Amino acid sequence: MKSWKLILVAIFAVTIASQYAFASTITATYQGSAKFGAETGVGYGSGTIWPNPTYPNSPETQVGVGIGGDNFSTLDTGYKFSETGSFDTWCVDITHWMISGNVTYEIGGESKLISVFGLERVSALQKLANVEYSTLNDQTESAAFQLATWAIMFGEKSTNGVYSLNSSSFVAPSTDTGYDLAKGWLESFESADDTGYYKITYLFQSGSSTGTKKTSQDMVVFTDPPPPVPEPATMLLLGLGLIGLAGIRRKFKQ
Repeated sequence: MKSWKLILVAIFAVTIASQYAFASTITATYQGSAKFGAETGVGYGSGTIWPNPTYPNSPETQVGVGIGGDNFSTLDTGYKFSETGSFDTWCVDITHWMISGNVTYEIGGESKLISVFGLERVSALQKLANVEYSTLNDQTESAAFQLATWAIMFGEKSTNGVYSLNSSSFVAPSTDTGYDLAKGWLESFESADDTGYYKITYLFQSGSSTGTKKTSQDMVVFTDPPPPVPEPATMLLLGLGLIGLAGIRRKFKQ
């Protein structure tokens, strides 16, 4: 193999490796309700929850909130979930309000989410997404998915093992938009067949849940997982291996 071809192989290996070595943060701007691929958002449902962004100052008070997914825009398009510059998110932080300005989030995978909420809750959230996420299309379904997410991440299980919308750690009254739909999903998603598989990305800010370091809610994003790709180190080794193989071939030809 000619020397210029060897150089091209090395460049290719390094390029592929660097392509998957993304930064660990993203700056995004809140744009309103989830869009599900449309130009405009589907809007929020209405209702109350507890705990809420006023907690712990009013621990016994339910507060009115918009219920549903959120949409963000970003110039950081290097991630699968942000490659179009727009992505939908779901709140996993009920002690902070959403702010309208730019927010810089740290990016974590399922392992980071598990370290905060535990394996059982994250596994249940993954299953809920696998079963229901592809069906979301309107305001009621958006609100139901957010309520079910809150119940899984913050609620307790009832005596029959179902995450509850009304427990000592999370309360969403039956008058909330999407309540009945969310309740039905929570009662059935564990035994339902998957409609897809969704990767969970955790967008979070450092600091305690009630600390001053946070400026906005922590979120999760659900995306179709990309096709399996070799690890960056594997790609680099592959490229170097090709170079070595080419050198051996040249040696035997001499």
